Amino acid sequence: MKLLYDLTATQPSPESKFHGGGAYGEVVFFALAEEHGKKVELLCYYDSKSYINPDIKALCEKKEIRLFDLQETTVSNIIESEKPDRFYSAMLNLNQGIPLERTEVFTTVHGLRTLEMPFDRIMLEYASNLKEKIKFRLFMGIAKTYYLKKLHAINGRLVTNDKINVITISNHSLFSIKSFYPETKDKTIPVFASPSFAQLDGYSPVQIKNGEEEKILSGLQLNEKKFFLITSAARWAKNALRAVRAFDDLFQKGFAQDYKVVVTGVTRKSIFAKNLRNPEHFVFLDYVDRTTLEVLTKAEYAFIYPSLNEGFGYPPVEAMKYGVPSAASGSSSIPEVCADAALYFDPYSISEIENRILQLLDKNQHEKLSRKASERFIEVSKKQKEDLSALVSYLLK
Repeated sequence: MKLLYDLTATQPSPESKFHGGGAYGEVVFFALAEEHGKKVELLCYYDSKSYINPDIKALCEKKEIRLFDLQETTVSNIIESEKPDRFYSAMLNLNQGIPLERTEVFTTVHGLRTLEMPFDRIMLEYASNLKEKIKFRLFMGIAKTYYLKKLHAINGRLVTNDKINVITISNHSLFSIKSFYPETKDKTIPVFASPSFAQLDGYSPVQIKNGEEEKILSGLQLNEKKFFLITSAARWAKNALRAVRAFDDLFQKGFAQDYKVVVTGVTRKSIFAKNLRNPEHFVFLDYVDRTTLEVLTKAEYAFIYPSLNEGFGYPPVEAMKYGVPSAASGSSSIPEVCADAALYFDPYSISEIENRILQLLDKNQHEKLSRKASERFIEVSKKQKEDLSALVSYLLK
């Protein structure tokens, strides 16, 4: 079998350099690459003007996987000349002009966030200028009905198209698709738990060298187990701002005085620093490299995950790997993934986020959740590994 793989799905999105869908696409690529020359001839394309994991390019060279650059050709031309039996994208972009009638198309739909929660007033806090603020207000007001219809149509082009084989990553996402698009009620949409790099034998994107953890923490003036972590703060849907305000309120009340809060993915510090009463307790970082993020995840006291919507949700699972407790949104797929290994809160309620942070500060509660986190990681990781193998088999059957 000849399979064309879309590596642009692993490259930065307009919203962020690193994203869950991109990481998913990398893991699936590495798993499929193990079958190159055995069950499949793998062909790939990417965009040379955008960042790509150098390990991907290195593996393509090592295994002699042909790599096409969209700066030099088009997806349609690749399919026309190479005639692949199948095409797969971890996040299908129909604007790439993929000729659906010329090959069997597979894609993963991670969720329907834009339909489940297209607006929230916190959006206005992330507006970079008056024009953007007016646009957000229009979306939330008079343009809301039109915008939702447009989003419904865009997603519908993927999930209802008989020429596209849809895969998804959680039961939440599966039944969200069925709910928003009842015409898919009889369509087979397999669910394979979203895999992470931990499920790849012999490969890890992060290798922490001796002394590196101490160097990173000291460079950020952090003490191990004396800070909380919040990630992906650049995107309003991740809801980091409400969590920051919850922490600031607790610090103001005299709680957690020995702790700091590290917030990563902060591309505009002003969003978070405005009206902050206890800035000395916060460390705001832009997107960090994978090694730094791994060190922070391992060394944190607890992980706070206030995301408004997730199709799966990698970050709490990464924390579980180190027995780190989490407090997380009790919405979308998050409880399905974390089960009883996390405390849950209403992500729209700052007071409820505060409540769960205080519970994490209770040593008995923290120890109990730490044990459950380690146990849950074993369960989730086993499921992810089994499902990654099943996904590869499904794509190559």
